[in-house]
This record gives sequence, structure tokens and C-alpha cells, in this order.
Amino acid sequence: VQIIVSVENQEQADRRIPRLLAVNAAVRGVSYEPALGAVDFHRWLPVGEHACSPGCDYTGHGVGPWLDWLIMGGESGPNARPFDLAWARSAIAQCRVADVAAFMKQLGARPGWYSDPHEGYATRPRTWTDLKLRDRKGGDWSEWPADLRVREFPLAAGSGAGAGARSVNGVTRSMDPAALRSNP
Repeated sequence: VQIIVSVENQEQADRRIPRLLAVNAAVRGVSYEPALGAVDFHRWLPVGEHACSPGCDYTGHGVGPWLDWLIMGGESGPNARPFDLAWARSAIAQCRVADVAAFMKQLGARPGWYSDPHEGYATRPRTWTDLKLRDRKGGDWSEWPADLRVREFPLAAGSGAGAGARSVNGVTRSMDPAALRSNP
């Protein structure tokens, strides 16, 4: 059984992920979409100084349970809110360190980034820059920055990796969209 909760920002992650981890399941995942703010997932991943969930010994080496999968994406639709690509990059990096499957679903209708004011211009506000995409939902990964073309699946006990995928510590990894179609 796979169980997935939705979180859109840190507040909802803090509220929902502990409840998810209290449930017995073969795969526990988070749908971080629409991503509306940065989320620090470290405390729910199997490594790092902040790793602490039920059974934690507070040394950063808890006994789990942990997240197995993180699906992420931006909001689509005519009133979509901005999706900062830095949030996605951070989430993917957190998954990499913990060897947890990461899956970028779509960039949404308003992907982009904030630019901070240059030194000496601290009074200037941050500005938003849209990433221009042809696909209005941001679902065509050929338009994405290469580092965000990540679509991985957790490998549940007893399952096999599909064609074009490989398993590393229980995570099926594939960077080939054709392989993904053969490994639903």
C-alpha cells in the first residue's frame, strides 16, 4: 500500500507529514504540489542532523519511518501562483542526500525565480522572473532546466524495476521519459 499526503508549504508539511509517518505503509510519499513555498524535508528523511521522527534518538540517526517518495510541481491554471525553481532544486537535493525517490511532475503555469537585490541596493524589492514555456502547464520536460528533469519511483518490496530503470537502495531511478512510460 502506498500512502501520499499533499503539502504546499512548510506549515502544511509540519502538520501532515508526521500523521503520514504514523501510518503503516510500504511506501510513504508527499505530493509537494502545488508548491507555494520552500519546505525543509530533512527531519522526515533518513539522513541529516535534523532527521527526527517517531523513534528518533535525537542524534540525527533516527529509526524511522521515513519518506520514500517526493512528488513535486507548480500550480497550473489561469490564476496559478508562482513556483520558484529554487524550491524544487532544494527538494531534489534533499532527496539526493537521503537516497529518496524524487519526481518532478510539472513546472506549472508560472515557474521562475526571484532575484535578490544587488549588494548596495538592499532597499530594492526582489523581482520575479518567469521561465517562458510553450506548454501552459509546464509539463513538457524538454523545456525544463536539465537539473529538474527528475522522475524517480520508489521500489516497493518484491517489485522489479522497469525497462530503462535501475534500482539504488530501493529507489528506481530513470531519466528517460520512454522508460517511464514502461514503468508506471
